[in-house]
Amino acid sequence: MHALASMTDFAFIQISPDRYLCGLGPFRSSETPDGEEVAFYQNGFDLSDRRPWKIPTKFFETSDLRILLPENGATPLPEIAWAGLGDTAVREVFDEILAEIDSGTIQKSVPVLTERGTLQRGELAALVKAIDMVPDALQGYGYRLDNRGMIGLSPETLFTLEDGLFTTMALAGTAPRHEMGQFPSDDKEIREHELVADYLCDRLAPLGEVRRGKRTVLDLGTIVHFQTNIQVKLDNPNPDLSELIQLMHPTPALGACPRGEGALSRLTSYRERLNAPPEFGAPFGLWYQNKFQSLVAIRHVSWDGNDVFLPSGVGLVRGSRFDREWRELGLKRNSVKALLGV
Repeated sequence: MHALASMTDFAFIQISPDRYLCGLGPFRSSETPDGEEVAFYQNGFDLSDRRPWKIPTKFFETSDLRILLPENGATPLPEIAWAGLGDTAVREVFDEILAEIDSGTIQKSVPVLTERGTLQRGELAALVKAIDMVPDALQGYGYRLDNRGMIGLSPETLFTLEDGLFTTMALAGTAPRHEMGQFPSDDKEIREHELVADYLCDRLAPLGEVRRGKRTVLDLGTIVHFQTNIQVKLDNPNPDLSELIQLMHPTPALGACPRGEGALSRLTSYRERLNAPPEFGAPFGLWYQNKFQSLVAIRHVSWDGNDVFLPSGVGLVRGSRFDREWRELGLKRNSVKALLGV
């Protein structure tokens, strides 16, 4: 297949270390993927789109995402002017969340800070060129629809489902790589991670036998996380995918714990106050060859016209300190800038 003659709507997700499943528009929206050979799942954080399955006009596998760009991938890379950040609104939200934690209302919540920029020249969709040159632990994904889009590299799987085997992960707890020596014994980061892992195991227990792996350290080059893999052999081998997505999203890694309606409502309010893009932390997935794989849409750049957004979230638990969490927010954004070259 040859590169596109002109810029076309597209979606893609990594399906193996060197392969991507790509879909070309126009896309048709559907309530379910039933009967479809390929369907992308795209929704906002609040899962408000009732027709979130996007059916491409054409689809194909490739090892070179430049095929999504016109003129054999010669589309110029974007140049972005980033605006400065202020911490006043973040401090207010931070203090309110810690007050909730201290009162026992919640155990954890995840505010999101967004760095904004303006496209000066080039094409944002050309960021697909950077996807190949990244660590294997990251999964490339993205889309372009008219003048909106999102391209990123997520380290976090929401879940995969194939032949009745459900696989997910707890990914929480973060440090810069130069602190690798102290990270495995960091009480605060371990507590944050175990909160997420325990929650997932409890939530999945009604679905079948849960198998929980050991807590390990995921090294992403400039940043490290704790990771615990979790598998469930489902009692019902053919569950409703939309129901599973609603069961899993949002995990405490990006949401609130406990996940009651009140906690989620307050989390939504915090996101709105900090102007978090609706797609940040949302599920993004693919139905293909009777398998469903989905990731958590983090570590990305998104855009609407010439307005560019680079969000990052941070998990607050008892003992969180503003200076340390502010550093983590910047660490995550800077890792995206380095990976995508922006």
